[in-house]
Amino acid sequence: MGFSGGCVLNDWADRATDRTVLAARAQHEDYARQLRRERRFTGTRPIAAGIVSPGAALAFALALVGISAAVILTFSAPHRWYVLGALGVGLIGEPLYCAIKRKQRRFPAATFFHGIVLAMCPVAGYLAVRRPDLTALFVFTSLYFWEVGFNQLYDTVDAENDRRRGITTLSSAVGLRFVAVWTLVLSVLTTASFISLWWSSRSGPAMLVGICAAGLLLIGTDALLLLRRRLGVASAAIGIHLIYLPFVVAATALDTALKWLSVY
Repeated sequence: MGFSGGCVLNDWADRATDRTVLAARAQHEDYARQLRRERRFTGTRPIAAGIVSPGAALAFALALVGISAAVILTFSAPHRWYVLGALGVGLIGEPLYCAIKRKQRRFPAATFFHGIVLAMCPVAGYLAVRRPDLTALFVFTSLYFWEVGFNQLYDTVDAENDRRRGITTLSSAVGLRFVAVWTLVLSVLTTASFISLWWSSRSGPAMLVGICAAGLLLIGTDALLLLRRRLGVASAAIGIHLIYLPFVVAATALDTALKWLSVY
């Protein structure tokens, strides 16, 4: 519920920008067809479309957050305070992310900030039962690097949409070549962080094999983007990034099952 509340807060804080996109769709039918073809979700956002008032949306978000906080307070100390702190980062971070993204003109700092917000969600789940340690740190860094890399690719493919909204993206600021290099670096850091997570959690070989296999696929796709530097390759890289996390989760689940069966 806390995450859902943060999503509503994101739409509430970004409502003016989303209305700009709706206006662009109304004025440019070719752009509207592009958005439909690429399955954009902005047009269905109820606040921007006027289906739900900003006040009602804010009230709903606060209700979700309140219920989430009430559940968290039932946790034993000090875990409740750890999780509440993580929830607070997300709640403060979403409106700040939207504000920074609207104001950025020369450098897209919001992308780096948004990675912090999203990576805190699984860390909060971990801190519900454990204390802050190296494993919590590696959970955060793994997902942070993955999220920033994914956002770089998405913003590159979505550059025209952001241009119409008056938002600067990394590709428009420094070029596609830099984006390709930076995304490749982030993929290497993501894989290294997940390997560090495997080490700190003392998991088995199945998880390590899954991390390395997924990491090689991720890094290979980003290397191809660096060589070709085309938006079509960037779109394909987005798909690889999307399946990367489920692949790692599946390898982790398999590793846990093998341990439970006393295979190793």
